[in-house]
Amino acid sequence: MYLLNMVGWNPSTRAWAASRRGSSHVRNEDAYCLLDAPRGAGGGDRRGAIYAVSDGVSTGGMGHWASDVAISRIRQFYERESTGSADTLTEIIGEIDWELRGHESGKAACTLVAIWVVQGQVHLFQVGDSHVFRIRGDEVHKITQGEPGAGSGLDKFMGMGPAVAEVMYTVSGPVQAGDVFVLATDGVTEILDPNELPALWNRSGRDPAACAEAIVGAAARAQVDDDATALVAMVLG
Repeated sequence: MYLLNMVGWNPSTRAWAASRRGSSHVRNEDAYCLLDAPRGAGGGDRRGAIYAVSDGVSTGGMGHWASDVAISRIRQFYERESTGSADTLTEIIGEIDWELRGHESGKAACTLVAIWVVQGQVHLFQVGDSHVFRIRGDEVHKITQGEPGAGSGLDKFMGMGPAVAEVMYTVSGPVQAGDVFVLATDGVTEILDPNELPALWNRSGRDPAACAEAIVGAAARAQVDDDATALVAMVLG
């Protein structure tokens, strides 16, 4: 793990998320948040923007509750912290795991991937098989660990116990104006070819809402069994 100093310009961002229930599910067990307070509103300049998606593990029976808890705790962190650090958010994620284990242990589990864009940096947090792709110009780069797509398996998840601290992936790096980040659950990565993302972004008019809806629309046309969520965030400058 390496975390860079949070110094430099604080970029504005624009984001949108789309989500659909999988054909084999009775309800959508994914959850997400878009936390990007306007500049000058309640310390928004200092807090930057946090975007996160969580995929509830349906086999445990409490996946929907687990993903809701994960996103709610991140929202609470954002709302109360004006000077919080990436280390603080890492601790919060550990606390979420503890809370999930304390509620009907073994039944509540979810994946989590989040980015925090603040002070010229993007801080990434990942537990499980949800992924983040960065589009920069005509190039796309997966900034999460593991192989996305069907059959990748789920051996890392929120609610697994103390070992979550060992499998959590965190990394930081600089952002540039025009960077686009796509956060996706495995219901999306099952059918998504990351190499097509730059072209899809351009066809969507470089609009986060149109792009997110197009990605989830592709999952719907493919009749993906799993829930599918895509969150698209653009760094403005």
